[in-house]
Amino acid sequence: MTDRQMILTSDVLNYNLGTETADFTDGGKITDRENVLTSRKGYYFSKEKMLYFRDDVVLTNPKYKVNADTLKYNTLSKTAIFAGPTTINSTGTDSSRIYCESGWYNTATEQSLFTNNAVVISKENKLSGDSLLYNNKEATGRGFGNVTIADSIQKVIISGDYGFNDDKAKIAFVTGKAMLTKAFETDSLFLHADTLYAKQDTAGLSRQWFAYKGVRIFKTDMQGKCDSLLYNSADSTLSMYHEPVLWSEKNQLTADFMNMQMANSEISELRLFNTSFISSLEDSVRFNQIKGRNMTGFFTDNKLHTIKVEGNGQSIYYTRNSKKQLTGVNRSDCSDMLIFLEESKIKSITLINQPDATLYPVDELSPSELRLKGFVWMSDLRPTSKEDIFTKFR
Repeated sequence: MTDRQMILTSDVLNYNLGTETADFTDGGKITDRENVLTSRKGYYFSKEKMLYFRDDVVLTNPKYKVNADTLKYNTLSKTAIFAGPTTINSTGTDSSRIYCESGWYNTATEQSLFTNNAVVISKENKLSGDSLLYNNKEATGRGFGNVTIADSIQKVIISGDYGFNDDKAKIAFVTGKAMLTKAFETDSLFLHADTLYAKQDTAGLSRQWFAYKGVRIFKTDMQGKCDSLLYNSADSTLSMYHEPVLWSEKNQLTADFMNMQMANSEISELRLFNTSFISSLEDSVRFNQIKGRNMTGFFTDNKLHTIKVEGNGQSIYYTRNSKKQLTGVNRSDCSDMLIFLEESKIKSITLINQPDATLYPVDELSPSELRLKGFVWMSDLRPTSKEDIFTKFR
């Protein structure tokens, strides 16, 4: 059977002259200029130019192939409507794959809407959500509700309420309860911000992740907060901007700007710039403090073991005897310092260039003298779990 738009062929074809409808129940094929569609059962409504197919539905186009359980196809609008498990495989160089259980696809404009377990998979990314709008020509996708964009190369997942992905421009972003998950060998890092944005270089060798407004970080051995953040996979550096705070075990680290160097999925160096502070709680009312212009912290197995202070170095730390009893408080001033830690506590301090240090009895100094200028303890802002990163801290 033919009309101006397509040709329908089958071993057995029933046609009703009164209703202008045709059907087959034992296999059939429909072809038009670009598409070939086969199925076990099919119905054609001539007036509406609508085709309805069931069982083993396959739609073949030079650019893609569709496998579906149930499909409606309008020969005028070139739109396919899916009901049931459906897979669309691109035959182009992008090798993209789409799965859904409900939705529609316009074969002329290559625009589509997918719902019910919808997912779009490309070479580098996997986009999923409650519903997805996808443009195959532009290789762009928009996700709504429970959106995730997974980077299979860098092992990073960004998720949220709304997401956008552009495979040609190599960019993606997520908003609305946005979270970035970075997998490491033993655990994962979870990061929340108002907006997460990812950009890949044209060569596809590296990717940058940007986090804007209200950044919160949780990892079992490290937590943090700042206003905005940048992670660059090219050199594995993580930069924290505007009032950054980082907690590593018992230590709190603050500065105007921080830069963290990662190596083999572990922290190797942490650089603090301008008004740098490292502090820890000695007991319920006393704090060990180290202050300087710039600092560099060195890590082994994600544990801070050495701190190098460069410029305007100051420190206050408490000493204990072999019975763990407080014996005094050491206050020192020096241009540069080298601090060694053991079990997250200060073991020794080397003063470099014009040192001035005094060991006082514990109760001799006033409370104000036991606080370096600019010291603030912010344990109440420290995320304690993955869920905590969504809490609105000040």
